[in-house]
Amino acid sequence: MGGVAGAAALAGCSSETPSEGGDGGTSTTDGSSGGGSGDDSLTIQGRYIPTNMQWNSYAPSHYATVGGRVVFDPFIFYNQKTDEIIPYLFQDWEFDGATLTVSLREGETWHDGEPVTAEDFVTKFTIDQGFGYEISNYVEEATAVDETTLEYALHEEYREKTIMTVFNGTWMDTPTHRKYGEFAEAFRNASTEEERETVQGDVQNYQPSEPLGCGPFEHESANQQTLTLTKYEDHPDADNVAFPTYEVNYFASSQQKWADMKNGTSLDVMNGFTPQRIVKSFPDYVRQYEVPRYNGFGLAFNHDDEDFGNRNVRRAVAHAIDQQKMADLADPVKHAVSVPAGVGSFVTGTWKENLGGDVEAYEPYNDTAKAEALLKAEGYTKQGGQWYKPNGEQFTMEIPTPSGWSDIASFTTTVAQMLSDFGIDTTKRGVENTTFFGQYWGPSNFKVAPWFWNNSGKTKPFFTLSWILTSGTVTSTLNYPEKPEAPAFGSPDGEASPVDIQQKLSTLATTGDQQEVTDLTRELAWVVNQNLPMLPLIEKVRPSFWDTREWDIPPADTDKKFVNWCNYYWPRFGYVTPTN
Repeated sequence: MGGVAGAAALAGCSSETPSEGGDGGTSTTDGSSGGGSGDDSLTIQGRYIPTNMQWNSYAPSHYATVGGRVVFDPFIFYNQKTDEIIPYLFQDWEFDGATLTVSLREGETWHDGEPVTAEDFVTKFTIDQGFGYEISNYVEEATAVDETTLEYALHEEYREKTIMTVFNGTWMDTPTHRKYGEFAEAFRNASTEEERETVQGDVQNYQPSEPLGCGPFEHESANQQTLTLTKYEDHPDADNVAFPTYEVNYFASSQQKWADMKNGTSLDVMNGFTPQRIVKSFPDYVRQYEVPRYNGFGLAFNHDDEDFGNRNVRRAVAHAIDQQKMADLADPVKHAVSVPAGVGSFVTGTWKENLGGDVEAYEPYNDTAKAEALLKAEGYTKQGGQWYKPNGEQFTMEIPTPSGWSDIASFTTTVAQMLSDFGIDTTKRGVENTTFFGQYWGPSNFKVAPWFWNNSGKTKPFFTLSWILTSGTVTSTLNYPEKPEAPAFGSPDGEASPVDIQQKLSTLATTGDQQEVTDLTRELAWVVNQNLPMLPLIEKVRPSFWDTREWDIPPADTDKKFVNWCNYYWPRFGYVTPTN
């Protein structure tokens, strides 16, 4: 699927299975209290036994993600709060119509001493394209002009922020002079789908136990407990890196890493969801950083359902659920999505910025009287405190919920209780994960189900709106129409008419007029707000914890925390230094 239409339909489609995810005191010799690892290494938790990890990011499992983020280098960094694109391997770039020319960082070498060249980026794109990754929806071809100059032929004349957001999160991990050059050539020679699938299998079966990286740290050793990486002295940022060793320690459970952080045993950095009862037990020297995820718990509606195919029924249910109460019942790293609009963060307030600051027109959905009026207008009746459908049947439903998603199960229980209190008899049905996907989610066998409202992995409005309006999850699993209906802007109870969201998304991806960007964002957010492809309820915050006894690091309110993630961004720029 090429061009902007295809790009809009697939923008931000990443793994559709959500995860909490993180990237993925001892005494010193002089008897004073030491922090974390108690040595010259920065130590972070890992998710796999180090000797079981492999170093090919295209392989399906056990990729060394945490270590890989310092063994390899990113194309760029991006600050989601300041909206700043931070050059890295891409040092400079310019657009000429549908051509993007990139000047690469000089002095970058692989850990065997070979230079990182533009041809390595061509190899990376060719393999990504062979797997149908998101970048191929925007880029048609990559060409090495010379060793440090690269050209991308784009499908359309995209806005700078659109295409650079696509490159954000991409890492240079494909040295052409290793197997990856052969894989890229095989993809170029594949003339049929069968041949392409064969090459994909060959790439995924390549699982090296040691990497050839280009980042500030290189592989030294791995045992059952610890992956040890040492500073690569020839890296351009070697002088910024203030410690010689980066360690990734394996923990078999969250409870183990929480106990380690609490006791100051080995960890300097810990990422990922941590219950408040655990956070409150951490010593004062543990500093917490919170970054909004631009994603969280929501209710997914089946638009082919006899009840939830009706826009006003979806709106009524939204009014019957108290998002703020749900957030208050949860821990402080959950925030209410007070106005479903499909853009920005409700933690930092960027949703208002994305909508130009004027958000009065958007419906907040917190009025049970309005919920009753909407249902009655559609022929539903309430008798003895219970709602009945226009055909006389009682309005009931069950919400299938994966039992393994503990916080989601808790939220679903709360939603079921709120809807039952409103008069819609609702029960949560806890099922095994395989049952949820096999019997409910996969075949769209549900009225509503818990899901996540921005699985794009990105924060810019084009990508978040594309996901909630046109992603495969929404159009296939939720059966959302290609042209959903919405009333005129600012008139929620007016007559609804079809909206060409694909055309609006296409223009949003390419226009250079900032006012048009804001206007289109507002129009598409209005469709989300009034048509409700799904109902965002809660935004999650991604926490990171640092032991400050041995490390000088930025304050808790720093804007530097909004670049993912601190533990591999900060060391490269000298923001992490030993206290001594």
